[in-house]
Amino acid sequence: MSEHPHIAIASSFYDALAKGDLDQLRDQLLADDVVFRVPGRGPLAREYTGKEEVLGYLSRLAQTTSGTLRLEPERFLAGEAHVAAVLRIHAERDGRTLDDHGVQLLRISDGKISERSSFPHNPYAVDEFFA
Repeated sequence: MSEHPHIAIASSFYDALAKGDLDQLRDQLLADDVVFRVPGRGPLAREYTGKEEVLGYLSRLAQTTSGTLRLEPERFLAGEAHVAAVLRIHAERDGRTLDDHGVQLLRISDGKISERSSFPHNPYAVDEFFA
């Protein structure tokens, strides 16, 4: 059985993110009108719309964690228009460690990511870590 094409896109997204390859994200993986929904009450929590806002958010995550943020997919679940990525989330910042699990739901449209919604297991810990 071959891999679902949406899983290949999601996997490429997490690989590019791990490498800090913003060009691949911008040019190949994100739709022009992409929307990222970041839950919580922390300073990064809000909706980011369009490639530039999303890439700015991803850059800020990398800077805030001095490049230690890792989103490690453990499994993918694919549907007609969505991929759910079950993730381990790890980062270090100012002597603190974030080690959580969560789910990110990616909507795939025309071969690109058009939406991402995040659901951390412990949103309070994520808020506190980035505060």
